[in-house]
Amino acid sequence: MLGFMTRQGRNRQRAARQLYAVVMDHSRNPDFYGAYKIPDTLEGRFEVLALHAGLLVNRLSRPDMGKYGREMAQTFFDVMFRDLEWSLREMGVGDLGVPRRVKKMMTSFKGRTFAYDEAAKSGKSEIKHALIRNVYGKVLEPHNSQLEAMADYTMDCIRALDEQGLSDFYMGAVSYPLLDTLKLEIEDKNAIEPLPNLQQGETEHGYQQAA
Repeated sequence: MLGFMTRQGRNRQRAARQLYAVVMDHSRNPDFYGAYKIPDTLEGRFEVLALHAGLLVNRLSRPDMGKYGREMAQTFFDVMFRDLEWSLREMGVGDLGVPRRVKKMMTSFKGRTFAYDEAAKSGKSEIKHALIRNVYGKVLEPHNSQLEAMADYTMDCIRALDEQGLSDFYMGAVSYPLLDTLKLEIEDKNAIEPLPNLQQGETEHGYQQAA
């Protein structure tokens, strides 16, 4: 298929794969599943990936990114879901089940991307609500300290992406802020109440339909 692309299309495809590699690598940071108490499950990892990828897609879709930003957003989306489809097949999901699950994941991702975009317009309070519904959707009672820190981190991500331009993205370069885990580690040591059971209520590939 790449042989039928224009040079510009091939360059965009290459950059999108590089962007996705950065997003995936950042989403695998173990601190998300340790200090930030996001469930270390298939669903939890999808939520962290969807957060970072969704914020990037939103940035690429901004008016100042123009036509080329929208094209990169679509190419990135295509690259991401080709990889997720391949991952499902590697996990042993049958040929008949893969399209259904990929479609469900696409719907979930689009819902979350829209939800984070709308929340960002309203501020931290709405971002926290979006995180509760999605990133912490499988946690019965997310700790306030983790929720506050994750909301601050999400806002930092939005600001960091706003400072990056189209030329950066077309070079396959994207950066996210570092996680601040020191404060959470100190609060964890002083915590009295036990952490909730993160596995409770988990269902196989239970991606929520709406965000």
